[in-house]
Amino acid sequence: MPSRWERIVPPVAAALLALQAARLAWAFLAWPESVGVDYHIYLAAAQRWLASGSLYLPHQLAGPYAINQVVATDPLYPPVILWLLVPFTYLPAVLWWAIPMSLTGWSLARLRPSPSAWLVISLLFLPAASWQSFLWGGPSIWILAFAALGAAYGWPAVFVLLKPTLAPFALFGIRRRSWWIALAVFGLMCVPFGSLWVDWIRATIVNPTNSDGLAYSLPYLPAMLVPLVAWWGRHRTAPPVVASGAVL
Repeated sequence: MPSRWERIVPPVAAALLALQAARLAWAFLAWPESVGVDYHIYLAAAQRWLASGSLYLPHQLAGPYAINQVVATDPLYPPVILWLLVPFTYLPAVLWWAIPMSLTGWSLARLRPSPSAWLVISLLFLPAASWQSFLWGGPSIWILAFAALGAAYGWPAVFVLLKPTLAPFALFGIRRRSWWIALAVFGLMCVPFGSLWVDWIRATIVNPTNSDGLAYSLPYLPAMLVPLVAWWGRHRTAPPVVASGAVL
């Protein structure tokens, strides 16, 4: 017979997840001006690169400048993000949200977290940044999807390196050969961008006067912990998970 805890946890977790879904849906309706703010910044950056070869804004490269920490205006991802961004200069915008959300959901379903793990996951989505990132449509929703895929399959975690400040979450599956092959592929993907890497260092490390370094990604950590909790709290009767040899 299930204990009281086992009876209480599933409905509580489901209610909290439903609450977050409702908050996100309400935000899409109540703040239409905020929908896709980050998406449009990076789409414009990709279009600028296609037109002129410049990914970053002139003021980011000209000299010291202050990163706007309240309203994002400056592209800060490394140039390898263009492999993700450029296709969306042609694809429907809805796929920018639909694909990573589906991949994250698929990965969590494969991991089959226990009810207690689902409760922790629901709590990790309570902080505003955990659900607002889906409202803004920043590349961080893809980073979460790659981490979730990494928890389920191992090698896709390599692509968390698209956001270097979250690099520790790329280590799922590091003990497997497929992870190292994916890392080699990722390295080759970085090669074509040449001097853009110098621009990225200037725009994100050298010139900012208020850069918080690793602290810049701290608001996203609760959501990024979701795949780790799902992997740690998965049902042991679930299908074999490639990332079982992960190191974090």
